[in-house]
Amino acid sequence: MSGATYKGSRQQARRLVGWITAGYRPIAFIPLLLAATHWAAGEQTMIAVAAVLPAAAVLLSLFPERRFTSQSVFAAPFPIEAAEAWLQGQFSVEGRELRQIAVMAIKFDSLDLLEERLGFPMDDTIVEEFSNRLGKILRQGDLIARGKKSDILVCLGGMQAPESENLLHLSRRIQTCLDEPITKGAVRVYCSVTVGIARASQIENLTPSALIRAADCANRSAIQDGPGVVRIYKTGYGKVPSNDNVLLGEVAAALENGQIIAWYQPQVSTHTGEITGFEALARWEHPTRGLISPASFLGLIDRLGLSQRLSEVVLTHALSTLRTCDRAGFGIPSVSVNYCSDELRNPRLAEFLRWELDRFELTADRLTIEVLENVIAESQDDIISQNLRAISEMGCHIDLDDFGTSYTSIMNIRKFSVSRLKIDRQLISRVDSDAEQRKLVSALLAMAEQLDIETLAEGVETPAEHSMLAQLGCDHIQGFNLARPMPRGDSLTWIADYRSGFPTQAQVGKKPAGNNEVT
Repeated sequence: MSGATYKGSRQQARRLVGWITAGYRPIAFIPLLLAATHWAAGEQTMIAVAAVLPAAAVLLSLFPERRFTSQSVFAAPFPIEAAEAWLQGQFSVEGRELRQIAVMAIKFDSLDLLEERLGFPMDDTIVEEFSNRLGKILRQGDLIARGKKSDILVCLGGMQAPESENLLHLSRRIQTCLDEPITKGAVRVYCSVTVGIARASQIENLTPSALIRAADCANRSAIQDGPGVVRIYKTGYGKVPSNDNVLLGEVAAALENGQIIAWYQPQVSTHTGEITGFEALARWEHPTRGLISPASFLGLIDRLGLSQRLSEVVLTHALSTLRTCDRAGFGIPSVSVNYCSDELRNPRLAEFLRWELDRFELTADRLTIEVLENVIAESQDDIISQNLRAISEMGCHIDLDDFGTSYTSIMNIRKFSVSRLKIDRQLISRVDSDAEQRKLVSALLAMAEQLDIETLAEGVETPAEHSMLAQLGCDHIQGFNLARPMPRGDSLTWIADYRSGFPTQAQVGKKPAGNNEVT
């Protein structure tokens, strides 16, 4: 056994022993202890031990903070095996109803992207600090464990009615734990989490592992709708396959039979409140499994070499929807479509875009091509460069997506005629409450203003972030504070509803009704 493995095993053993000996759990072992004493040393010794135990309990009760504080119990998450054992114990508690038992599966949003940006791992630091913070708000009898598919599992027993409302309230308190940054040396990072909740009363053929799987399914459903979302388990969530190979055999046909389509997320001017565009995003509406997360199928499309076909499908849907908006009198200025490096290497890309625009009777300025910052940062004078210049010369706009997460030079921004910078969510998060974030965003906005380039903040989730970005001079806003991505029909309805209650300048930043993140 290696030193690291031995150390980890010792830590897990100490945590398990600490949990077993916390609170009133040792009482359960008294009969076993007395029986063992009688067998090993006889009746007289057993009587002596029985007489000493009450005195020992009294002495231990004089030091509750030292032995039984939640901080000592929750200093680090337990292994998942301890969670399963804990849940099995809850199921057997006399008088406890199943609706009082629940599991929360918690996953950090975009942790891999954060570590890629920092250049070193942060997962252990984040999980341990988060667990310590959880220990200060959870009850003594609750349990924190490290999940297999989730980063953290919170096991709860004895929930009070109304259980669902209390669970949603607790999930918000858990998310609030991350309002303060997590530090490692000189590095400070902000995190958010999605939460999936499952109650034991919802599970058929109930077992501890089945309850944990249900919470993981709810968490996966939450991730489909974006960061910071909370979902309570429904039976249909379990239909999403865990094996990529199941989807791999279906994704190509889904592209051709209309299952993979474009959904739309609006973009709004911070100066006037007007809708300035929509971003088209690929979504898979599976006939039996429901909505499948892009994270589950975009990688499969890359593996099959179908990225170019996907961009063609999304572009066709986007331009068709834009023409429908024109005929309905909505007058949406433009629609944005994402293109990756493989798609940008198509030597006939500019010609294809021109042909599609003509087919839908749209001018080139109605189409925006979104390109990831790292594509431009890494591109030399090759086919990608030629395509981007041709697209710009044709009249299409170019958005630089995820700006602030890579290393794009100002020369490249000029070279590729970038018309708008999309400031990444990692920089936008908590811009209203963190002075350091405001300084960084202000510097980016000032640079864009000097270069005469528009700016769009993506991933804006709260009215406070919206208002602060408007004050700092950001030109456009996109994010859950306005609306989540929607299918075509819902998007047209959203436009009509938004226009009917068109915000004045004083109302910009106020969240429209109907976009509650917790469902």
